[in-house]
Amino acid sequence: MAKRLSKALRGKRRWVGVIIPAGIKSKQEAIKTLEMFLATYDLIQKPRLVEFNLNHLSDGRSVGIIEVKLVDYPKIRNILEGELIDDGNQFTSYTSSGKIRLVRERIFSLE
Repeated sequence: MAKRLSKALRGKRRWVGVIIPAGIKSKQEAIKTLEMFLATYDLIQKPRLVEFNLNHLSDGRSVGIIEVKLVDYPKIRNILEGELIDDGNQFTSYTSSGKIRLVRERIFSLE
């Protein structure tokens, strides 16, 4: 059996809580849209949609959590804060942390 890396040697990451546009109705659709959008950017590793909660907000928008490598984190934050996807729909960064528990608490307490 392979030896497991120590915590210090594992890659560092950040968790980003995002608000997903109302036009996206499934986790697969959100993953596909996010991958297509970020394909044009030079990232070390593509971000991964870890959690998706459909229609969590009252206006039909959804929330999700994206795992991002630490080296890509500044680029991803700039992208999510300023750029549009498709026809005016936008993934919006709401919160971020090095601990997924904190992002879950913040993003799922939204109404």
